Amino acid sequence: MRGFSREVLARDAAWSLADGACKDLTIEWSRWENTFAAALTQAGRLAALAAPAAVCSACPITAECADLAELSGYTGIAAGEGYRNGRLDLARQRHPRQRRTA
Repeated sequence: MRGFSREVLARDAAWSLADGACKDLTIEWSRWENTFAAALTQAGRLAALAAPAAVCSACPITAECADLAELSGYTGIAAGEGYRNGRLDLARQRHPRQRRTA
């Protein structure tokens, strides 16, 4: 069986976005993503995810949204989670590296 390309899978996932709970929240979503991107602390990022996560919790297509974020290399908020280059933005939640001393 021949494999599917990432582009084909992403295009198929994108078809379902019209059914998303966020479809009429373009302005709010942009503001939420900007707030998330500008947050300097984990607490700030979690607070920035609260409103979009509430929208996503009742959404029928969160799985498709997360798939599309991963397949397309998305950076922003998808399926109520933060993404960077198509991966869950867990790196932003880690503690900064401790500087070694002699």
